[in-house]
Formats: sequence, C-alpha cells, structure tokens
Amino acid sequence: MEEENEKLIKKSELYEKSAMRSFMLFSDRMKLADMVLASSKLLYVFPRFGIKLGFGDKLVRDVCKEYGLSLPLFLVVCNVYASENYLPDAASLHSFGVGDLLVYLHTSHIDYQTTRIPELQNKVMSVVSSCGLKGGVLRRFFDEYINEVVNHFDYEEKTVFPYIEKLQVEGRQKDFNIRMFEKNHTDIEEKLTELKNILIKYVPEISLGAQRDALRELFLFEDDLNRHSLIENHILVPIVTELEKVRK
Repeated sequence: MEEENEKLIKKSELYEKSAMRSFMLFSDRMKLADMVLASSKLLYVFPRFGIKLGFGDKLVRDVCKEYGLSLPLFLVVCNVYASENYLPDAASLHSFGVGDLLVYLHTSHIDYQTTRIPELQNKVMSVVSSCGLKGGVLRRFFDEYINEVVNHFDYEEKTVFPYIEKLQVEGRQKDFNIRMFEKNHTDIEEKLTELKNILIKYVPEISLGAQRDALRELFLFEDDLNRHSLIENHILVPIVTELEKVRK
C-alpha cells in the first residue's frame, strides 16, 4: 500500500512539474518595464535582442514590432531566464523560425565575449592582484575556464550554426547532425565549481568586498550560461532535429 502511495505521489509531482514547465510568466500585453521589475535577469537578455533601456510604458508586442523581433522567440527566451521551471511546449517551438533563434544565439555569444566575460574578469582579477601566490592559482583556473567557454562558442559559430544554415537550403548533410552537437556539448560546469571553491575555501580574506563581488558575479554568470545552454539543448536541438527529418 505504501509503495502504491509513493508511486501516486511521484506521479502527481511529475505532472505538477510538467505543467509548471510550460507555463509562461510573461505575455505580449505586459509592459516591458514590468518584466524587468519581475526579473532583473532580463537586463542581460535585452541587449542580446538589441533592446535599450528607456522604453517607457511600451508593451512587449510594441517593442518587438519596433525592433523587428520575433515576438514568440522573445517571450520564450525571457521566460526561460525569469522562471526556474519553464520550458516551452511543442507549440511554442513551432512559433518562430530557427533563423531568428540563430541570430539571438550569435548575438549572445558576442555579448558574452565583449561584455559579460570582461565584467567577470575585472571582478576576479581584483582578487588575484591582492592575494599573492594563491592569486596565481585562481588566475590559472579562471583562464582555463574562460578558454573552455570561448572554445565552446567558437565550435558553435564555426561548425554548428553553419551546418544549420546549410541544412535549410541543401538538406541534411552526411558528415554531421545535431545529435553530434548535443553529445559533444561541452560540460564546463565542473571547472566553474572549482573556481568558486578556490575563492570560498582557499583565498585569504584580504578584501571581503572584492571576494564577495567576484563570487556574486561568478554565480550570476553561471546562471546566465546555464540558461543559455538550456536554450540550445531544449529549444535549438529539438527544432533542428525536426528540420533534419523534413530535409532528408
């Protein structure tokens, strides 16, 4: 009897979790400013769509129209960043084109390398410069981590994205498919965990403010990158998988 109850509880939990994952927090009738007030994480997302602050009381749909953006894609990405449980359903995945998604991902890579990584680097280097020999270890781990992130972006820009663009025109290629990308999708979380552990456990407290700022930025960057990967794994890969079936 207890086993049956446990199964029912687990089934209920799975159903509830599944229902939550397709629920959208934002809609096209909301004010863009209200979205930011609901989730400050969107301050990292808007620049990747080219949206600048100062939009007043404009509605989401009006801003998307003004910037020439795919409204469904914009809402999906914003909901991914703002909600811990959200994943788009099948209908949402068919509401925008893969080309729009590739533009967003490409712009995101540029933003990471020109803005987010330099911001993180400034915070970490402020700690490195003040903690002697242990600062060298911290710097080495940080450089290795950033190299892995950049190499990951480089692989996508030079291999994955061109494959998808060619797939739309010429059909499926024999030497590559999107599942190869999914299988080889670089796991860079372990290196970041080591980096955080060094800051927390082994770097002496020379400047609490600097260490706290560096750790806060590392956690924010980790969350940002995890959601970026979620978009690639759970949105890009399923869309391209369907495209491969059609473009055989």
